[in-house]
Amino acid sequence: MKRIYTVLLTSAVFLLFVGNKCNPGREQEEKGEPYQWGKELELDTVAVDPDKTYYPKAEGTFRIMSYNVGALHKYIPDLTENVNMVASMIIEARADVVGLNELDSCNARCNHYQLKLLAQAAGKWDYFYGKTLDYRGGAYGNGIMIPSGARVMKVSRLCFENKTSYESRGMIVVETDRYVVATTHLDHSSQAYIQSQIAEINTWMREEYADCDKPVFLCGDMNSRPDSEAIQTLCTVWNIISNTEELTTARSTIDYIFHLKRSAPVEVLGAGTMTRFYHGDATIASDHLPIYADVSF
Repeated sequence: MKRIYTVLLTSAVFLLFVGNKCNPGREQEEKGEPYQWGKELELDTVAVDPDKTYYPKAEGTFRIMSYNVGALHKYIPDLTENVNMVASMIIEARADVVGLNELDSCNARCNHYQLKLLAQAAGKWDYFYGKTLDYRGGAYGNGIMIPSGARVMKVSRLCFENKTSYESRGMIVVETDRYVVATTHLDHSSQAYIQSQIAEINTWMREEYADCDKPVFLCGDMNSRPDSEAIQTLCTVWNIISNTEELTTARSTIDYIFHLKRSAPVEVLGAGTMTRFYHGDATIASDHLPIYADVSF
């Protein structure tokens, strides 16, 4: 009996490590497609009053929005209801690009491709998924939405090295003819692990986009407060352009938007945390609030 227990325990540990590893090698995942075993669900574009917004945007302004959507299930169990709510908020936010964290993709927790549903409900958006780990028969990760018709030059999906038992993390990067945007969701379990992820981000970005003639942006849930060592390390390569004085969760500021120092300059016109919407309730859609930064370039 003791030997059987040892074998079972060893197998469980092995599965824990293997299941957490980010494996972008499959052709489906390289194309940004999820594991397709969930039933299809088609959503219509939500109806939003175009004249109503708490966040007006001046003409010529470029708005970056970042939002940890909490796998679209933490507070509202009805998937369609929550997808429609988040899509409504994205439309009302007047965003020009959206970085998203905590997206399920056709797994046992959510039997649908959440990023695709958000793009459908928001209307006229292209979407790019970056898996960070295999999860319950499907995937879990980050996404980027950009308006349909934008000229996409390259999409990169990075998996950070993981020598720990913690969840694997990664980053997705979309380069267009006008700008580059990346989104990531850093670990919260270990400062050493967080620093290793930041080192990979900074090294890769410097190698790919240092002295780029387009502005380069990074957004996402960094799981670190503004005065933390992690954010200080990021700021050796990036400038924070989001508002760090406003909370992005109930108790802390851990979501950010950055601009790469050695890329085309931008002028920051405004930034904030989005707390009020005519079309949706940000306090129940997720345990994070969406944030934005307005720039010109």
